[in-house]
Amino acid sequence: MIVLTAGLLGSHCEGAISCKNEIGGDVDWFILYKNKCGFDYVYTDSTDQNLKKNNKPVNNQAGVLANTLNPYFERSSDSAFIAYSDQPPNGNTASSTNGHSKGVVMMDTTNVVWLLHSTPRFPEGDKSNNFYPKSGERNAQIFMCVTLKSAQSAQIGKHLKGINAHIFDKHNPEKLRDSSTAPQPPYHEDLLSAGGQKFTRFVKQISGARDPEGEISASFI
Repeated sequence: MIVLTAGLLGSHCEGAISCKNEIGGDVDWFILYKNKCGFDYVYTDSTDQNLKKNNKPVNNQAGVLANTLNPYFERSSDSAFIAYSDQPPNGNTASSTNGHSKGVVMMDTTNVVWLLHSTPRFPEGDKSNNFYPKSGERNAQIFMCVTLKSAQSAQIGKHLKGINAHIFDKHNPEKLRDSSTAPQPPYHEDLLSAGGQKFTRFVKQISGARDPEGEISASFI
């Protein structure tokens, strides 16, 4: 498993990475709930905690998700990312010992963006006009994005190691380092967003019916 290491990243360009809103502005966090049978959604973020209806569909190439995923699309030398999913794109499958968990972690020397979601095969492509899978239209989906300071990247790495996340895409792998594969018990731990909001991350064990030795398999915030 890998741990993101901020100290290995080079100098970053002006403007640290961040979760984004519909107009591309930085937000400390957002939660997006996509309606079933379509691309409409309701949304709340750190700047306005009232639920808002979308102005752009969830797959819009200048919407909340596309704006947030810009470092994933650009793949610049100043940033790094990993994308993980138990239901990855391109017809691949994850092992039953991998965590039932999906997300994208992006970082530069200043911030880490952790985008957790429930959508199979997401991101499907690496461009702003093809990132949202057609299969994601049918069911309701949820996305949660948190902007953290880069110093907390090791905690995210520990989390991904704990759930045995299935990583299907990564950028600048030389900016990532291997970590111990020693098993860890279930745990929870608080994280502080860049804006000071407390979040708690959880890891739970796989069910005894699937794995009597109780390997770590799932996560959520």
